[in-house]
Amino acid sequence: MTGIRLRLEPLTRAAFAPFGDVIEIDGARHFPINGGTIERYHDLANVEIDSESGGRAIISIMTCNETASLPYRVRVIERHPRGSQAFIPMSPIRMIIVVAPPGDDPDPASLRAFMSDGEQGVNYRAGVWHMPLISERQDHAYLIVDRAGPGDNCDELSLDAHEIVVDI
Repeated sequence: MTGIRLRLEPLTRAAFAPFGDVIEIDGARHFPINGGTIERYHDLANVEIDSESGGRAIISIMTCNETASLPYRVRVIERHPRGSQAFIPMSPIRMIIVVAPPGDDPDPASLRAFMSDGEQGVNYRAGVWHMPLISERQDHAYLIVDRAGPGDNCDELSLDAHEIVVDI
């Protein structure tokens, strides 16, 4: 069993760019609308839908049934080859994000771990491997934007043969 310890990095647009988009208003393009009563932070993520398989973008809400704490052992990663997947917290809470580049057989040594600041969301590019969402608080809600349509859009990979631990 190989052992890999992932140290959490701050979630920034530059560091996360190979895996997708950081969804945040800090530094985002924005402009007033509705007679100046609203500030619109525009086009924060690239929603991807595989044009060959069809489908459409959907918006869902999920809540976490379990909590997690550090150190945390990563046992499974998943990817969505037919579309991107975004997670936006509905109240301020930090997220632990573990990702690996797209490919059929990701190298566990290529995994990276990020910690959001509590007001950021993420949009995983199509095919990017990522850990299922965990939260520090049970029943915490997240807005999800992803793909619905024909064809399977979730591949899971067990990491039980590796001891991959995320820590500060």
